[in-house]
Amino acid sequence: MKYSIRNTLILIFTLLLMVGGGWLYVQNKFNDDIEAAVIEQEQLSIELEEVELAAEFFEETQAHYNQALYVRLNHPKELFPTHNSSHFYNYLQELNRGISFTNLNFAFRDSVRNSDHGIVNVEIRGEGRYENLVNYLYRIEYSRPLVKLQSVQLENITNYERLDRVNFQINLGAYYRRGEWSNYIAQLQSAGPLGNITHNPYFPLIHEVPPNDENLPEVENSRLVVLTGNRAHIVDQTGSLIRLNIGDRVYLGRLSEINLDRGEAVFQLNRGGIRDRVTLALRQE
Repeated sequence: MKYSIRNTLILIFTLLLMVGGGWLYVQNKFNDDIEAAVIEQEQLSIELEEVELAAEFFEETQAHYNQALYVRLNHPKELFPTHNSSHFYNYLQELNRGISFTNLNFAFRDSVRNSDHGIVNVEIRGEGRYENLVNYLYRIEYSRPLVKLQSVQLENITNYERLDRVNFQINLGAYYRRGEWSNYIAQLQSAGPLGNITHNPYFPLIHEVPPNDENLPEVENSRLVVLTGNRAHIVDQTGSLIRLNIGDRVYLGRLSEINLDRGEAVFQLNRGGIRDRVTLALRQE
């Protein structure tokens, strides 16, 4: 064998021996460290995916936080100082005024106690104008005392004289302080009403015409006989002479205007939701 070939084989053998020996040394010496590094890499990959996912929702979460912070700073809430039922009753009555007034009945159901606060559960039943009830609920929601509206049930009224009113049942939860609150001073200011409500969804636009149970004058079946100042004298459907002042009731409406110059009496009628204007004259043509 040539000397050059022999040297080449020796070098190749030596290189293989060094590589194999090095690999065996690394596997035996650093095997545990390699496995730990692989596991750590997998964990870091999982954490990276979670961080990337959270970053995608950061803007949305930040917007919710800013909104919650604005509400907290601009509409702060306070807890009632005690669970005294009369104190809470007086507060609800204070809100029930003006365009927030409704006829209410209160019933205290139960009380839930926690270490630092409690909840008084109250049921309110009553009847009132829909517009007033909306203002009343608005004042409860936006006043400083923390009162949670748990449920609201409304029912329309079919009685002709009370079509603009609703029956309602409201369940409330009023939060009060318990435990150590010695350095806490609550400011329990009440909010003002929302304002005029232009639409009542519980008021039927067209409804049945009620019968004339009170035997009121029926304008269409009456005739005007005399006008004196702000009074009109008519002969009604029964042949009786009736004297009416402006604002007096007739069947389906009221006397709204008297015009002495033209010799006319004007009546505003409501025929089941259809507004009508009827005029009686002294000289019928």
